[in-house]
Amino acid sequence: MFLLTGCMGWAQGVQNAEIILMVGGVYSHSAVVESGNVVLSGTTIVEVPTVVLSGSSGFTTQLSFGYQVASTKLGNVFIETPFTYTWQGTGSIAGATIGGFSKDVTYITPGLRLKTRTFRRVSFYGAAGGGYAGFWRIDGVTTGPNGTMVAANTSFHPSAVFDYAGGVDLRLSRLLSLRAEARDFFSAANLGGVTGHNHPVFLIGLVFHR
Repeated sequence: MFLLTGCMGWAQGVQNAEIILMVGGVYSHSAVVESGNVVLSGTTIVEVPTVVLSGSSGFTTQLSFGYQVASTKLGNVFIETPFTYTWQGTGSIAGATIGGFSKDVTYITPGLRLKTRTFRRVSFYGAAGGGYAGFWRIDGVTTGPNGTMVAANTSFHPSAVFDYAGGVDLRLSRLLSLRAEARDFFSAANLGGVTGHNHPVFLIGLVFHR
């Protein structure tokens, strides 16, 4: 309540300014895979089934500041400075072996946002920017009934990153909006456990503005 009150007070005192607080999820999944291992026992071929359990989950938070710098026929142009943090954990169990990794990523991507004037209370926007991303990853594998650690590795990779986003803004009052957004961060390949370049996130939150 203290944070919300402070944000609303700040928004009242600064013309054309915004504070955006958003949260969301990262793609998650779970799977059960049954495979067969061929074992030679004398002259007999025996297939031994192996069950592999895997799953992942994660979350995203974003704090962003925006300031309107122009008003055109297409809409309002804002400078924005989003600070985005994501965490995702992935694990798998295959017999007595437990493996997994967790990754933390911090994105700092200032840029521009164009907000269209669509309806009285509903507006759409697109944004693009670029900056810095820091990818932390921790890998670990345990095995045996006592959970003995047999492998662990921590790595950090800084990278330049480009981002683009689209979303919808629902005006609830003069000072408050509800916002939903999809944003994709484009970085070098093979960072943060992703073989490609894209790191999409989906967010929803509140905007405090005038």
